[in-house]
Amino acid sequence: MRGGLILNMMLVEKLICVTTLITAITAVQIQNNPTSEMSTDEKTFIKTNKTGEQSDESGHEVETEVEDKKFLEDALKTVLDPNPILIAKNDDVVETFKIQLDEVDKENSTIELFMDEMDNMSLEICKISQEAIWDYMTDTNSEVKKNKMVRIAAEVDEIKKQYWTILKKKYLNDLEPLIDLKLNRKIRIIKERGINVQMPQSKQREDIDTMQRIWSRVSVCAYNTTVCNNEDTQRTMNDIITIFKTSNDTDELAYYWKAFRDATGKIIRPIFKDYVIKMNKVAVSENFSDAGEMWRYTFEDDDFPATVDRVWNEIKPFYNLLHDYVRVKLRIYYKTVLSDSDKLIPAHILGNIWAQEWQAIYDKVAAYPHVERATVPQNQSIRPKDLFNAVDEFHQSIGFESAKESFQDIKETSITDNCLPSSHDMCDGVNYKINWCGDKISDVTAALSKAARLLDHVQYFKHYRNLQPLYRDGPNPAFHDAISDIAAMQLTSPKNLQTLNFVKVASTPESTINHLLWLALETFPLMAHAYILDKWRWDVFANSTMEDWNKHWWELRIRETGISPPVPRDESDLDPAAKYHVVSHVQYITFLISHVLEFQILLSLCKRANHTGPLHECSIYGVKEAGKVLSDGMSLGASEDWRTVLHTMTGETELSTKGILEYFAALKDFLKEETARLERNHEEMDTSAPIIIGIVVIVLVILMFILYCVKKRDSALKLLSYCGLSKNGSLDIVTSELSHRKSNDVVGVSEDKV
Repeated sequence: MRGGLILNMMLVEKLICVTTLITAITAVQIQNNPTSEMSTDEKTFIKTNKTGEQSDESGHEVETEVEDKKFLEDALKTVLDPNPILIAKNDDVVETFKIQLDEVDKENSTIELFMDEMDNMSLEICKISQEAIWDYMTDTNSEVKKNKMVRIAAEVDEIKKQYWTILKKKYLNDLEPLIDLKLNRKIRIIKERGINVQMPQSKQREDIDTMQRIWSRVSVCAYNTTVCNNEDTQRTMNDIITIFKTSNDTDELAYYWKAFRDATGKIIRPIFKDYVIKMNKVAVSENFSDAGEMWRYTFEDDDFPATVDRVWNEIKPFYNLLHDYVRVKLRIYYKTVLSDSDKLIPAHILGNIWAQEWQAIYDKVAAYPHVERATVPQNQSIRPKDLFNAVDEFHQSIGFESAKESFQDIKETSITDNCLPSSHDMCDGVNYKINWCGDKISDVTAALSKAARLLDHVQYFKHYRNLQPLYRDGPNPAFHDAISDIAAMQLTSPKNLQTLNFVKVASTPESTINHLLWLALETFPLMAHAYILDKWRWDVFANSTMEDWNKHWWELRIRETGISPPVPRDESDLDPAAKYHVVSHVQYITFLISHVLEFQILLSLCKRANHTGPLHECSIYGVKEAGKVLSDGMSLGASEDWRTVLHTMTGETELSTKGILEYFAALKDFLKEETARLERNHEEMDTSAPIIIGIVVIVLVILMFILYCVKKRDSALKLLSYCGLSKNGSLDIVTSELSHRKSNDVVGVSEDKV
């Protein structure tokens, strides 16, 4: 739901993230999902302060600042988009809501009336919170607004917790199975959101706060520095992420890879152990076997782990092709660290500190390096509104109403330290706002993709605006992200980019393969990482006797993704805790599910558009029938279960990987052929190498002998003469001796004369 008090699961996570982020950084940051406005790690970099990791336990004074735009996209999945964080205008307002809740607790009303009251209250809280969020997003340097957010977040957490407690105590304990399906749906939503807001409370919250504090304050000594006592000799997370994107020095990369994990996971490990125990206790109190099962409840799948395994195993063959191709291409740059025997890729050479997105190495692995990606024409500049107008025009072409009002007030100013792109539903059914960051647009594909995702979130908000607050959300955590990516994918294809007058791009088979590779380098490694990260956490939660956590992590990493550690690891380490989501108790599997849904829905829309040919060439521009199908599903919000919503959009009720595999089919064929060719060349080189080296050695020896002989020819001639092998050897000896004597014994006779 868009309204706060109703305990929207995503809203709960956002509040958790905000509270944790407040613990971790000076300004509470709002971000979108890793696959939306920017790439997972491209979004925002956190520039951390340099105080010690183990500072005071209160931990709300951590002074850090966001400097660029990439990390919080990865680091803070679900802080804002698509749901709001509850922040009241002042303490009096919060106190008023608490008083109202106490009164509701004392009333003897029906469950229907109770939910109606909560709906009304939550809508008001949502309006207040979004106003406060917007005030802060447009003035992130305000300490007053930041401190209010810190103070109020904890209060609202308690309100939501109390609501769930009242519902259980008064209405659920003795409640007979309800015939009313809508009421059952509401109860389920409240339950899934309520249980997740309860998890990181009190003692559990302390562990999360501590882990986040350590994680957010990461600062390591610079590579090859002997003294590390000032700012110039230390490197923040921002610095490290930049180094991973730009450096080709494998020793430097391996150093920072290890140093970052020493400063996070190694220190966090003992705290994480307590956190796991406490999370499981909360889960058991809510009648779940462990915290992993409680987490998975939100996906409404009785055997969600099996579904996830099926989806991954269907995608894995393509991932393996991409992995093999990238590996053979990287051999040119990193031959010394790539072993032919194990076929693994060390985690430090993929352009990302977590090796979860590989777009930073695109220039090294491009299919056709001579074909440029889309650029801004020379002597031309692009305004953010140009991007949004293009997206809005696309939306209108498929029958959506314009959302111009959401981006009319975008400020085209230079990027600020704490600016993060975000979409805002102001909860009144009328006003929607977008926060944009930055001025000059250099990467037009990434910028257009970001604009499309921001505006797609707004379109989702608008589609379910007439539903009750409880239903103002996607049917599961992956839907908002899936929907927001569809227009972005359509708009950034080379063929579509050619229709825009502010873009210069070639639309050829080569440029298409390059573009598909560029998308794949982001999509498939992220899906792989999402799969193993949460699979690892589920295993940890479910196995209380498991102690070899780090060993299990690398077994999964190596077996499923072919990624290996660049340096030896042991059980003093906890490498998964180098990831924000792990220390902040935020699910990550959403990114696997959302990408599957994205292409599954796209495939259905292209069928409605009567598209024939490769899926990556499909465009639904101007196809209102496809737009209606999409609109019908979006309008359902969370009022129906996700299978019903999916059926509305696709006619299917289960997740299908057919769409994503079909979309990248052309790239699959290229990867197979090109990898085989590169491998053949490598093998031929290996086979012929001894012969070539032998020939080179023989030639060098002969040349050296000849040179030696030329240099020493006088000595050689004397040797031959001494042996009597020269034609005038006797004369040479006589004249030599005579000349030597005359110079000393015959006065007045020169050697020349003799």
